[in-house]
Amino acid sequence: MKEYNDHVLSVRNTLIPVTKVECEGEPEYLAVFVHGFKAERTEGGRFLTVARELARHHFTCIMMDQCGCGESSEPFDLYCLDNSLDDVQACIEAVRKPSVRRIVLVGYSMGGRVVSAYSALKRHQIDTLALWTSAIMPADDLKPFMFAPDGHSMVAEAEENGYAMYYNAFDDTWIHLSKAFYDGMLKYDVPGAVRSFKGNVIFCHGLVDDTVLPKYSIEAYNELTTEKDKELVLIWDANHGFGLWDDKMYQSAILTGKTTEFILKNID
Repeated sequence: MKEYNDHVLSVRNTLIPVTKVECEGEPEYLAVFVHGFKAERTEGGRFLTVARELARHHFTCIMMDQCGCGESSEPFDLYCLDNSLDDVQACIEAVRKPSVRRIVLVGYSMGGRVVSAYSALKRHQIDTLALWTSAIMPADDLKPFMFAPDGHSMVAEAEENGYAMYYNAFDDTWIHLSKAFYDGMLKYDVPGAVRSFKGNVIFCHGLVDDTVLPKYSIEAYNELTTEKDKELVLIWDANHGFGLWDDKMYQSAILTGKTTEFILKNID
């Protein structure tokens, strides 16, 4: 197994910081991991835990920092669904070899929204989705992004100014959410993309998550039309951080273990 940091060239002609975990020999499978809002590419090491185990089973794995996140040199103003979709594509194209016959996408929170939308574009055949506390709800339900505390429409603010000012409680900062960010939120039918996905799907959610409510994973699981394997993992005492926020790391062990098990049992 080989693990190292690298860069992938984006369609914007910028460098996307990535971490690669590669198997020995020619890979048969590829896994792309997409982090959540204002996070970093390993999601506190949880992506690495899964990737290292997958690499023992003929996987090449890649994690990327989205625009303005982690070690990205691009401004956060460029963070939007279309750019993230392009970067998933760039990562796949950069590491996929002819020997690869299955592609897996893993997404955390807003990263789950990215990989779900990507699966519907059919740029590549995606065989498995792993959705961790994923923001796969209708755009209208993303109220903290859509409306300011005083009730005014942040979509209208972005239309007028080119961006809306958003308070990010995760790091206690005010940031720009661009018009392109809102365009992407409204452009893609993410619940429909998940519902119509025909591959394997695992949903993992904490039952006390008040950032992305567990009902969205439960509803999506119940509405799936796939004839392939599906699984719903609900961790009774987990919030949006799966233990990373409150030192209950056994929750992350459940998350990574269940995800790895599901992916490996469905690769052939």
